[in-house]
Amino acid sequence: MNFVAVNHFNGEQLKLARMASGLSLADVGTALDVTRQYASRLENNATPSEDQIELLCKLLLVSRDFFFRPRLKTIEVEQCHFRSLRSSTQTLKKTIMAQVEMLDSYFVTALEDEVGFPEVNIFAAEDGEFDSVQSIEVLAERARRGWGLGLGPISNMVKLLEKLGCIVVNLVDADERVDAFSIYTGRPLIVRNTTKLSPGRLRFDFAHELGHLIMHQGMETGCRATEQQANNFASAFLMPRSSFIAEFPRVRGTYFNWEAMIDMKVRWGVSLKAILYRAKALGLITTEKAKSGYMYLARNGFTKVERGDDLMAVENPTMLQRAMDLLDNRTLENLLDNSGLNKDILSSRYDLKLSKPLLRSV
Repeated sequence: MNFVAVNHFNGEQLKLARMASGLSLADVGTALDVTRQYASRLENNATPSEDQIELLCKLLLVSRDFFFRPRLKTIEVEQCHFRSLRSSTQTLKKTIMAQVEMLDSYFVTALEDEVGFPEVNIFAAEDGEFDSVQSIEVLAERARRGWGLGLGPISNMVKLLEKLGCIVVNLVDADERVDAFSIYTGRPLIVRNTTKLSPGRLRFDFAHELGHLIMHQGMETGCRATEQQANNFASAFLMPRSSFIAEFPRVRGTYFNWEAMIDMKVRWGVSLKAILYRAKALGLITTEKAKSGYMYLARNGFTKVERGDDLMAVENPTMLQRAMDLLDNRTLENLLDNSGLNKDILSSRYDLKLSKPLLRSV
């Protein structure tokens, strides 16, 4: 893909790269040794000097050409689904949206032109298919049936999403207030926050985002209702009711059989908290009993990392990396040149590695 240049400095591109770097206008002003007001004028298409452009390239890890091209797409809020949205600031959301836009617009799209990705195979739910807990249960069963998954554990959620045509990408050291993020433009893209270390919680996040993609295309999410719907879908999708009811360990008097639950956690690739949530939803335990289980987990320091997590592997995306590895050196070099992104961004921000050194520095 070759990007059409414009004949003037495009302040929109500066704004995009600045937001993706998590920097303020004042930060840019400091780097250029100018005022915040001057930096703001640059984002409104004032023309910087060549020395200032060079400083911006180093600061934002983009090439000079990046500032002299049109902004290809602007991601809108209703296209995005944030996990833990209520605790995320507007600045944080804008940063992540900009990071995803830069990768998707200037690198992923061009990479797909070179390699080709699986056809998108995610259906959109109709109105009425997710307006109740029971209807979401049926929807999750429909998804499993349609994708030939049966009623057993899903061995790898990331591989499933990539097989369905989703781009799954790591965001390195993203703010811990964001668990996961998804966007559906031409192709679904799901972001994994690498600061999250619990394998079961990550799998739940992926299933949660899949629920958003199925139920909430074109809808602004983040409210309590849409988050609950996505949680219900993830729970039902990862732990089908008939299988779960058959396997859930019986409560012995007032005590949970935690050892049996850990075995179940590892087998199904979920967290202990998710098992309690599912058991309560299916009427296998009372609300009070579920609360006592949650309290046990919190009391023992299992709110972020649980017992049994060390027995489960963290699932990582592979499709983008494999696509990069398939390209010969010159093609990848040209792709990076055209993208306007510095190669260091790929590794430091998106955990994408160059398998061999480039012929020249990009």
